[in-house]
Amino acid sequence: MHDLEMAKKRDHKILITDEAIEKVPLVRYREIPESEYGMLQEFAKEVLRISKEENNSNEVALTYSLDYRNLISQGKEFMGVALGDEHAVDPYMNTVSYHLLAASLECVVIVLHNHPSLSKFSLGDIKFFLQNRTVKMMVVVTNLGNISYLVKRVNFDQKCAINIYNDVVTIHNAGSGLRDYQKAVSLFLSECHSANVIYEDH
Repeated sequence: MHDLEMAKKRDHKILITDEAIEKVPLVRYREIPESEYGMLQEFAKEVLRISKEENNSNEVALTYSLDYRNLISQGKEFMGVALGDEHAVDPYMNTVSYHLLAASLECVVIVLHNHPSLSKFSLGDIKFFLQNRTVKMMVVVTNLGNISYLVKRVNFDQKCAINIYNDVVTIHNAGSGLRDYQKAVSLFLSECHSANVIYEDH
């Protein structure tokens, strides 16, 4: 990972602009009720706003439960925000996010990535998505306002998905540097459909 860290450090982050926040698209997320699309767009914008105003355009992860109506009716919190550094963020750092990931039936995690060469998913994102059974969908929003997402279908095959992940990690470890890392991520994204995971890029 040392080569990757060096490459990421050379690949300077992009500062967030108001234009980027405004251009976040309304995405018709598959496997997610249409009633959620508008809120997901607002949350993606909120991730960018928080990063711009409170975290020096560094990485941010917003976690919320798709069961938020029930949680609100019980007076419980349904959303948590974790602030990261320039290269990573851990949703579990936030106590509300931690509780949601541990106790909810289905969560959505929206992660900001601020490096153009890693604008889609990182291997760390994919591992987090696969390991956490409560994460239904993971959305990546870039500092330019672009969106990619992974969502588990009802018949999601965790074992198959982890096998694909392990295979691409092996390929990455055999290489070095950013290009091999990107190749490993791209390979997972192109193969994950066989584990009943949907990947889309907007």
